[in-house]
Amino acid sequence: MSAHHAVIEPGAGGPLLLLHGRGGSEGDLVAVARAIAPTRPLIAPRGRDPEGSGWAWFRHVRIGIPVRDSLDERLGELSAWLDTMLEAEGLPRPLTAIGFSNGGMMAGALLAARPDLVEGAALVAGAYPLPPVLLPVGRLAGRRVLALRGAHDPFFDESQLEAGVAGYRAAGAEVEAVVDPDGGHGLTPGQAGRLDAWLGGS
Repeated sequence: MSAHHAVIEPGAGGPLLLLHGRGGSEGDLVAVARAIAPTRPLIAPRGRDPEGSGWAWFRHVRIGIPVRDSLDERLGELSAWLDTMLEAEGLPRPLTAIGFSNGGMMAGALLAARPDLVEGAALVAGAYPLPPVLLPVGRLAGRRVLALRGAHDPFFDESQLEAGVAGYRAAGAEVEAVVDPDGGHGLTPGQAGRLDAWLGGS
C-alpha cells in the first residue's frame, strides 16, 4: 500500500482513520469526517482490491463474509503501512477508525488485531461478525465500538448486526448499537449526529 493512494490531512488531537466501503475510494469519507471533526488529523487510505469502479479492503465470499486469506493478508498490509506512515508523519497513536460497510469490517478487524494501534471503531453499516479467531475473550477490554445500521439496509441485516455486536461484546468491547428507523445502506443525518457525539468521547 502506497502513501500515493491515501488522503492525509493534518490537524490537532487524535487522528481519525477513514476506511471507505466496497467499490469506493480514499476520498469518500473525508468531507463527512471534516464536517464533524474539523480539527483532527485525517488518514484515508485506499483499499487494494479492485471492486467495480472502485476498491475494496479484501475479497469476499459474499457481502459480510470475507475470504479469510485475503482478509488476513490485507489486514497485515494495512497495519504495517499505518505503523510506517504514523512514524513518518509524526502522528500520535492510537487511532480512532471510522469504516463504512466493507471498510467497517476492516476497521473492526484492525481494532481486534491491533488494539495498540486502534483504540475505538465506528462501524457504519459494517458491524459484520468477525472471524472468531480475531476476537478472543478480553482482547478488546476498554475499547469502544459504535455500530450504526439503517433499518432498511438491504446489505446489512438485523441478524448480522446482532451477531457482530455480540462478538465485540464477548471480546470485552464497550459497544453502542444504534438503528436508524429511516436509514438504508449509508450514513443518515441522525447517524452523523450520533457519530459526532461518540467521537466527542474519544
